Amino acid sequence: TTPSTFAPGETLNRAQFATIIYRLGGNQPVDFAPVFPDVPEGTWFTTAVIWANQCGIITGYGDGTFGARDPLTREQMALMMYRYAKFKGYDTSVKADFSKFADAASVSSYAQEAMQWAVGNGIITGAEGGTKLNPQGQANRAECATIIMRFMEKYE
Repeated sequence: TTPSTFAPGETLNRAQFATIIYRLGGNQPVDFAPVFPDVPEGTWFTTAVIWANQCGIITGYGDGTFGARDPLTREQMALMMYRYAKFKGYDTSVKADFSKFADAASVSSYAQEAMQWAVGNGIITGAEGGTKLNPQGQANRAECATIIMRFMEKYE
């Protein structure tokens, strides 16, 4: 959050995560395109969101918005990481049954396959001592760092 502060417990928003994925992908230049009405030209996250959308990593909400300042949920993070892995051409065929988690039924239908992939590859191991996925829970910076680290260890 500053050159000397990480703020591990701070909630991550969707724009911040798009920026993380963009940097992971190599900061590729993109031309502005008005893809989402709530992503104007010239913000600190514009290029990252446009790039991630062009790569199929981010599709936004059903109403056509991106929700840049919305808190990122754990299932959204899993879905974006899954799409990033597919974009990079990584093997995403390993999937796992996550029904052992107490809140498995809470995973949204759009995130089912991504959560199977994340659990199957050890990228998400569960919250609360590994008993819950907490799919609608807000992801914090420490959880994001852990998931990125696990992803990097698996694929890069």
